[in-house]
Amino acid sequence: MNHEISLYDKLPLEMLAGFYYHIKVNIDNGILSSTMYHEIRLIERIALKRNISLKKLYKQGSSIVETERAGPK
Repeated sequence: MNHEISLYDKLPLEMLAGFYYHIKVNIDNGILSSTMYHEIRLIERIALKRNISLKKLYKQGSSIVETERAGPK
């Protein structure tokens, strides 16, 4: 089993969720690359290690992006 540490291992949950959301949106929109699939697999592995469902990770990432888009109140 490969135990290499990636940047994603060190990220707080909010940043991990944001990366996951952005990459998934690009893949879902047909913007594909082997690198994106590799990044998604890395993030999914970290989520599994942290016992976080991919659905929750995506939802949190979406919420973070929507909050950023809304800007300051």
